[in-house]
Amino acid sequence: MVDYLDLMNRFRRAYVKAEAELLDDVLAPGFVWHTHTFPADSPVSTGRVINGIDEMVVELQWRKENWTDVSFDGLQERFAPGLVTQTFTISGLDRGTPFNVAAVDLYDVTDDERIAKKDTYWKQVESS
Repeated sequence: MVDYLDLMNRFRRAYVKAEAELLDDVLAPGFVWHTHTFPADSPVSTGRVINGIDEMVVELQWRKENWTDVSFDGLQERFAPGLVTQTFTISGLDRGTPFNVAAVDLYDVTDDERIAKKDTYWKQVESS
């Protein structure tokens, strides 16, 4: 039986560090990430797809270089067989342009405790 909490804790550490070796420990071969990505001046999702660990590291490094004042809040996770659902809010600056969104991430998990796919959905939140 998959220990989903342990898997997600290891994933978060690997994600924050953007290290291929750590990501390799939690991601399945053929990992795919369907992103929320949109241009900073037009918040319309392009649904860009990131394939594999190397592309994920590039994306995470890009974010470290271009996103500032990033804040995550209210992380909640729910587990079901083969699925992890995360909800949270994230805000910050993308190359100087503010963003404030409610996010949902869906993770498909294999029987051997690896993340096979990450689907990310963002909804703009009104600034107060």
